[in-house]
Amino acid sequence: MRGPVLRVRQGSGLTYVWRNLFQRKVRTGLSMLGVGVAVASVVALISVSVGLQGSLDHYMEASGASLMVFSGQAADPVFSKVTLDDVATIRAIPGVDTVSRVHFSAFRPERTGEKGPALPAVFLFGRYPDERIMNKYSRFLKEGRLFEKPNEIVVSRFIAETLRWQVGAKVHIYGGEYDVVGVFDSDVAWENGGIIIHADVLGKQLGRSDSYTLLFVYTSEAAADTVRKSIEGKLPHLRAVPPRDFTNNFADQLEIVDEFIALVTVIAMAIGVLGVLNTMMMSVSERTREIGTLRALGWSRRRILCTVLVEGLLLSSIGGAFGLILGVAGTEVLIALWSKAYLVASYLPSTFLKGGLVAVIVGVGAALYPAYRAANLKPVEALRYE
Repeated sequence: MRGPVLRVRQGSGLTYVWRNLFQRKVRTGLSMLGVGVAVASVVALISVSVGLQGSLDHYMEASGASLMVFSGQAADPVFSKVTLDDVATIRAIPGVDTVSRVHFSAFRPERTGEKGPALPAVFLFGRYPDERIMNKYSRFLKEGRLFEKPNEIVVSRFIAETLRWQVGAKVHIYGGEYDVVGVFDSDVAWENGGIIIHADVLGKQLGRSDSYTLLFVYTSEAAADTVRKSIEGKLPHLRAVPPRDFTNNFADQLEIVDEFIALVTVIAMAIGVLGVLNTMMMSVSERTREIGTLRALGWSRRRILCTVLVEGLLLSSIGGAFGLILGVAGTEVLIALWSKAYLVASYLPSTFLKGGLVAVIVGVGAALYPAYRAANLKPVEALRYE
């Protein structure tokens, strides 16, 4: 016993912890990997969720509109309905400069041959060529021109490259034939998974020729609040909000995403705890005689308890740091390879704090029982342990 004990007494507490932790490198490494994967999954989900919300907010604000108008009772923007009479009423309100009417939908394109690329969905943005909301696409245009006629469309570069569409090509959407007249590349990720089509054509396909999904209302900055109150006063079934506040009006959907992330976090933490718990239990079991010797030499129960807790915390912290890097790198790789036009990630400091908190909870939670067990070993019994 003298050799190991002397090494313990001569080294610092952290040196002792570090030596114990890496006596079984493979086992410790696998436990760290489990914690890392748990943290990475949390970081990835939160980052994508925040990124999508931010992307949607940016999309709305990039329109340059003062107000967004939609159905107040709609559970989702897709189900919003603003009638032709509503549009006429809003246009007549003093302070309104112009109104842009839009439709939104999605479809799944046919494969180009048996081995052609398949996309989960292509977004359809119904617009009118002479309305103000189309102005922003002039700076995004990479090839050709913006559409002018009902049978013309403008497609994103991602869609054009994936489906092998070129300017001048004739393509089929919803059974109709359309001419590709332009290619754009937006600064909003999910908008790059879409096609701009004439609003009347899309409205007809959706069976909504008498209404629109959303309205973009343009006013002067000074008149925006007055116009907002007038719209909601004259048309109480509608909501009018600044673009930056648009996603706040659909908090229920965002809460569902948050609940899903919370569920995944709990599952990830449970997996991480089991991995660390197994490692710590085996470590304590293998060092029973050594712990008994330390107790006989005067180490208090509290010191033993803290030592084992620090081991668990160190293990999970290293795994957590790896998980933070893995979460960012993995998310970026997945987006680049499979979802470059559908997903976008945003990495906030709070996201990394949450990932680090998961690692700390896993480490401390998993080490509590092994630490308690080690601290309560009786020196005489521990020294007899084989």
